[in-house]
Amino acid sequence: MKSEQINAPKRSLNARPYLLTVLLLLLGLFVSDAHAQASKKGKKEKTEKSGAKTSKKKDQNGKSNQETKADRKSRNDDKTAKNDQKTNKKEKSDKMEGKADKRRQQAEELAVTKPEKAERKREKAEKKEDKAEKLEAKETKKEARISQSSRGTQKQAAGDDKNVGKDDKGRTLYEGSRGGRYYINANGNKTYVTPDKN
Repeated sequence: MKSEQINAPKRSLNARPYLLTVLLLLLGLFVSDAHAQASKKGKKEKTEKSGAKTSKKKDQNGKSNQETKADRKSRNDDKTAKNDQKTNKKEKSDKMEGKADKRRQQAEELAVTKPEKAERKREKAEKKEDKAEKLEAKETKKEARISQSSRGTQKQAAGDDKNVGKDDKGRTLYEGSRGGRYYINANGNKTYVTPDKN
């Protein structure tokens, strides 16, 4: 009996690894069964979702088949209108950029030409002054002509006297026999001029 008592605890110790392996196997079966059930549920949900998707696709296909050509044409028209708006906006922006470039160029040209314009104004003013002087000279000549007689009467009045030249006012001067200088006025008379003292 003593030998049986001694062997009994040994048996219980030897049985433990077997029990442990059996428990692990049962646990594995339980886990795999739970996993299988979960995968079945997942598959069912997936099939339900895919069925819903396919039904939606069928509905959409049905609707698309039911759409008329007019609906398609109106959508295409809307797209072309949007594209036209985009191109119009681009064209407008291009035009605005072109105008801005022109303004910049004009500003640059003005910056360069301002001194040139000032010089041109000075030249114009000088030309006006020259014209005014020429007009004055013409007027004085006209006055001299008016104050002098005609050439025919001048020759008659001067006779053989020598033509010396013209004075500042444009009158023809003659030198008399005694050395005096004169011009013939509008009345045809001799008008003597005092010589300039330089």
